[in-house]
Amino acid sequence: MSQGPDVTVLLLGSGGREHALAWKLARSPRLKNLFAAPGSDAIAAWAQNVALDPTDPAAVVSAAKDLHAKLVFIGPEAPLAAGVADALRAAGIPVFGPDRKGAQLEASKAYSKDFMGRHKIPTARWETFTDPQRARAAVEAMRLPLVIKADGLAAGKGVVICKDTNQALGTVTEFMEHGAMGSAGKTLVVERYLEGPELSALALLDGKTYKLLPYARDHKRLKDHDEGPNTGGMGACAPVAVDGPLQSAIDSVMAKILAGLRADGIDYRGVLYVGFILTKDGPQVLEFNCRFGDPEAQAVLPLLKSDLITLALACAEGKLSETEVGSLPGACVCVTLASEGYPAAPLTGRAVSGLESVKDALVFHAGTKKTEAGWTTTGGRVLGVTALGADLTEARRKAYAAVKKIHFEGMQCRSDIGGVEALSK
Repeated sequence: MSQGPDVTVLLLGSGGREHALAWKLARSPRLKNLFAAPGSDAIAAWAQNVALDPTDPAAVVSAAKDLHAKLVFIGPEAPLAAGVADALRAAGIPVFGPDRKGAQLEASKAYSKDFMGRHKIPTARWETFTDPQRARAAVEAMRLPLVIKADGLAAGKGVVICKDTNQALGTVTEFMEHGAMGSAGKTLVVERYLEGPELSALALLDGKTYKLLPYARDHKRLKDHDEGPNTGGMGACAPVAVDGPLQSAIDSVMAKILAGLRADGIDYRGVLYVGFILTKDGPQVLEFNCRFGDPEAQAVLPLLKSDLITLALACAEGKLSETEVGSLPGACVCVTLASEGYPAAPLTGRAVSGLESVKDALVFHAGTKKTEAGWTTTGGRVLGVTALGADLTEARRKAYAAVKKIHFEGMQCRSDIGGVEALSK
């Protein structure tokens, strides 16, 4: 296989995950040209932005042909759910990302739980509801705490851990009747709460086999000590150590997932994020995401030794078994800097200062734009401050040293990402 600059890549997306992907793709010796649709001001440092709707299959296919792309790399979940990968494959264009049927594992919590149930994949007991009265009757009878999940895509904010019945009843009303999650909340999954530390497993799949990237841990709660509301992610660290028995248990679950995909006729080619919770009864699956996690991508990609273009093409072409997934030594910590009011009602338009003084860390932009006056905030999650170190302690120290140099009004961040307490949650 040629290792020269022979591949033009079209990257779909505009967030912090896509900034990290653009950064990693730009380091490939195989990269000829990199385009991003729609991209961002930050991504423009590595790619040429293309103005198009990444959820429009026809527009993406047309752009890929016009740009002579040899690989389309889909970053976020919305294009996958819209069938963009299906349209690209039908046009003969290699694409990293599952088809619409595979993307349902993330796009619908009810579909996902049904998939796990049918294929005996360990997960929490659950019920699915489309009628609010039936949902309220059920939560009044269920053991607390319990977890209520909006069925559809909700940008990481559609999950509520309910510790009392009034909170559960209120969540049902807010989601199903008041439209707090839009159409995503019209169907609810209510499941038993499981206890234990979480583990993010990102697996590359080519339709036949899988290979795991370094394990990561995402910190979803807004505040230290895992308090406050769930968010899209307040930081991540990698790698997370896994012993032999746990690895064997994870391999067993992954084998069931792969067999289930085959049995259901899903030719899954891309990355499958499996969110595990490590209970006293063994690892159980909390959720699937059909793309790189955000902010897990920011913590895992800097540790990836292997060439990302080669791996993505191997997945797209069904040749993953012919490639190696290598990791760099050391550890990586990503700390999310979020806007005031996040996650419920983030305040934006705040000037960001201090970025130019960060020398010993990477800063991935999730919600910013560049103006004549400099960088300003545009979203809830603003920046992912990411550092590598010989071990987790060093990576954490370097990340937080960089955080101290950055400022915008109302800036929120956790102080325990990658810490001993956070790692045990």
